[in-house]
Amino acid sequence: MTKLEKITNIIETRQVVDIELATEPKMRKTANPYFGRVCKHTAYLGVDFGKNYTDEVNRRREEEGKTADFQAQKSIYEEVNKYFVRKGEQLYLRMILRQDNEKKVIWYLDNRPATETEIAEIKTFLQGGGSAKNQGLEKGNEVQYRVVKIENVVAVGGVDWAEEV
Repeated sequence: MTKLEKITNIIETRQVVDIELATEPKMRKTANPYFGRVCKHTAYLGVDFGKNYTDEVNRRREEEGKTADFQAQKSIYEEVNKYFVRKGEQLYLRMILRQDNEKKVIWYLDNRPATETEIAEIKTFLQGGGSAKNQGLEKGNEVQYRVVKIENVVAVGGVDWAEEV
């Protein structure tokens, strides 16, 4: 069974799904002693898969009493199925973080958990992330849409179980 098939099977047979990702954070290179040495493990507790981004933004706009006229920009990805997209040969899993989502992060430096002091130093070299300002939603109610490389998915699970993928 391929990783795509395994993840799809888990997503389709569970109502609430959590996911753990291992990524190399985007960092500035200049004078950065940590560049290439850091891995960030992020567990997202409460993720929706297969939802339409435009529909979710418009649903939240309606909840705020606004016109549901949001239209997402054209995607750079080719749709594989309702969970996966592709860009060239690279396969990605797409997800929307639930509004009540919790996130747990563990930073690794040279394959060991980083100390609090090291984490603080590492964070000074991180590049800023994007924002969802064009959604027209109130701060804190933005749709958090993620597209992650399939090889960065470490485990998919729920409250009392997880399956490595």
